[in-house]
Amino acid sequence: MQVTSRLKWASRLDKFCAVTGSLVPAGLVIGNIGFESAIGFVGLGWIARCVVIKENPFRQLWQHPLVIPWSVWFASIVISLVFNGPGSKGWAHDVVFIRYVLFGLALLDISRRLPVARYLLYGLAAGVIWAALNTLSAYVLGRDFLGKPLLRYTGKLKEASRISGLSAYAAAFFLIWGLLDGKLSVRKKSVLMLIGLIAFAQVLQTHVRTAILAAAAGIFFGVAYFVKNKKAHGLALAVVLAVVLAIGAVFYLNQQFNLSSIYDRIYFWKVAWRMWLDHPLFGVGISSFQDAYKEMAASGAIPEYIAPDGSVFSAGEQTHAHSLFFMLIASTGVWGLAAFVWLFIAAVRMVFRDLKGFHSGLISWPVVLIVIGLTGFNIYHSWYQALLAFMLVLIGAADDSGGQGPTTG
Repeated sequence: MQVTSRLKWASRLDKFCAVTGSLVPAGLVIGNIGFESAIGFVGLGWIARCVVIKENPFRQLWQHPLVIPWSVWFASIVISLVFNGPGSKGWAHDVVFIRYVLFGLALLDISRRLPVARYLLYGLAAGVIWAALNTLSAYVLGRDFLGKPLLRYTGKLKEASRISGLSAYAAAFFLIWGLLDGKLSVRKKSVLMLIGLIAFAQVLQTHVRTAILAAAAGIFFGVAYFVKNKKAHGLALAVVLAVVLAIGAVFYLNQQFNLSSIYDRIYFWKVAWRMWLDHPLFGVGISSFQDAYKEMAASGAIPEYIAPDGSVFSAGEQTHAHSLFFMLIASTGVWGLAAFVWLFIAAVRMVFRDLKGFHSGLISWPVVLIVIGLTGFNIYHSWYQALLAFMLVLIGAADDSGGQGPTTG
């Protein structure tokens, strides 16, 4: 293959990966086949690009602040698997986590040649709108555009779970970007804040308390930063009051002040803590977590948790620890926790290194991640890994000074 032809194919594959990567948010709304296809095709497209161009991208990639800690975090998963052996989900369940790392490496590499962040921003906005349209269709027609029933949008699982997670990050991001970026025109600010409001309405609609509180925390943090640096107290106060009133109304109307789920989680955490004490360095493994939890709960080593109202909590089975911290240490031990903290700190440093343009909206990301992680989603769930990878690439590509860098905003 001639050099000119190879360059053309490499360019096409770069564009293919950037566009496909931007479809992850919409894929999260569609379901496993949607986001997994996007993640997989990006990795395969990038590998094909490397073969076509006969180029080793790792010479530059290893210098990116996110690449080594991300790779070490994946290594902690594999090491835990090797040390503990596969659980009921099998060894492939853990090994194929590499697809998210490949997705990240691919787009971080391509961001040196294309404005990847710009593609992802459009994709995130499109994902919010697609989620809203599907939800509206489900309520009006009883089914979304793919024929899935309304029930999947009103519970805490399936589409509602994925949409709540996506929207929590998107709501805080777009609202804070619209508030903080003083260089935007009034029209652009209005569009961004409208998308943010749509996302926040989606979070409220799902009734997932953890996601609602995480979105609110991200917005409050951004508003506090806005007040400190922009001195626009009136607008900031209006945003805070609107968010507080909206959350209060939703919690009241849906009677979501019940703390029974928190009491339930206390028992989960006690079991996860004991699991870690028995496997402090490498944890019990991700594919083994459910089996190890069931065994530990059945052993009687963890006493039932008795709530202040006398209710007894002692769940015998659980898919995850309902806590970012406890899930990390129980599944991958100190190694996995340290690797994730390294990756998190590297990402936060990149967020605050340059807060111009759309970068300003990213200051909400670490807050949303931490608050969601207090009692909520499983960090190792496939859809949440896809969302995390997407946001890490947006952060990493945003800070990349090479190539044509993003100019959006």
